[in-house]
Amino acid sequence: MRIGIDVHCIGGRQTGNETYFSNLIDGYARSGRVHQYFLYHTVSGRAADRFGNCPLVREGSLQFRTVWPKPAILRIPLGFPVSLARDRIDVAHFNYVSPPVSSCATVVTVHDVSYELFPEYFHPLQRKRLQWLVPRSARAARQVLTVSEFSRRELIERYRLPEEKVTATPLAAATEFRRLAEPEARRRIQRLDVKTPYLLAVSNLQPRKNLLRLVRAYAALVAKGRCDHDLILVGQSAWKGQHIAEEVKRLRLQDRVKLTGYVSNEELCALYSLATAFAYPSTYEGFGLPILEAMSVGTPVITSRAASMPEVAGDAAILVDPYSESEIESALDSVVNDAALRCQLKQLGLSRSACFS
Repeated sequence: MRIGIDVHCIGGRQTGNETYFSNLIDGYARSGRVHQYFLYHTVSGRAADRFGNCPLVREGSLQFRTVWPKPAILRIPLGFPVSLARDRIDVAHFNYVSPPVSSCATVVTVHDVSYELFPEYFHPLQRKRLQWLVPRSARAARQVLTVSEFSRRELIERYRLPEEKVTATPLAAATEFRRLAEPEARRRIQRLDVKTPYLLAVSNLQPRKNLLRLVRAYAALVAKGRCDHDLILVGQSAWKGQHIAEEVKRLRLQDRVKLTGYVSNEELCALYSLATAFAYPSTYEGFGLPILEAMSVGTPVITSRAASMPEVAGDAAILVDPYSESEIESALDSVVNDAALRCQLKQLGLSRSACFS
């Protein structure tokens, strides 16, 4: 079978999307099944750099293809149909949006429908594009993939898709997310100039991730003298992301809250390894992969009892109301000041993360 995969996100620091497709290709390489894979990208070299050492390349079963024109508004309806027909693709895999016309069967991954439920979290043009194109792509696809039972139910109900057409395949942390010895962890993050002890949050800086409430809850805890930890916020700024830095400045926490920007997986694993706890109080997620990354490293987790996050965390994390700063503050207080609780959460998290592969 000839399988085409749209990997334009590779190398673009698209965090969740990039992680999903990177791990997917690595999974194909481990599956042992004989297919021909065609990775379609828009920037020459990015995909080759990421997968150059992949066994599929050495076996000659993986090829790279550049799709033109680069802008999505032209690439998807014009460039892809030509490329898929040229390469005689049997099945093509897209993220959210597929071409309106295709010479082969299509599979579409839709991680969540946050653009439908929380339109205020998106740039208006991006929101309109997703609201218009995703349901059409999902209905035209031979199969729709998503990442949790929560998202599967939302897709079926909102877009009126047949139940058998939507498959939930839970994610898992990449194998590289394992606890590092302290010297190695510190070596990896030297450039970040991070001081221990600290609490860690990992996500793009955007309203849906609820970092404003996290920062305010942390500030309240510091003001009460209950927290001697810094707060490290890892992730690149996205839609309305500047509000986070503004809030840190307003609360006069510039010396206690550090925004690192985007970091590599090697650095991220080290940051998890040295963190006292990981906070992920997002208001909405289709899955929430950082929860499992932190658990795989043995870092205690605080997350939301909303959307898919209880499905992912199970009983291995402290669950909070993401709209309650007092609950977030109380959870932070607990993990900072209760060593026995941290030990318990560490063991529960390691066991929970092992359930996902």
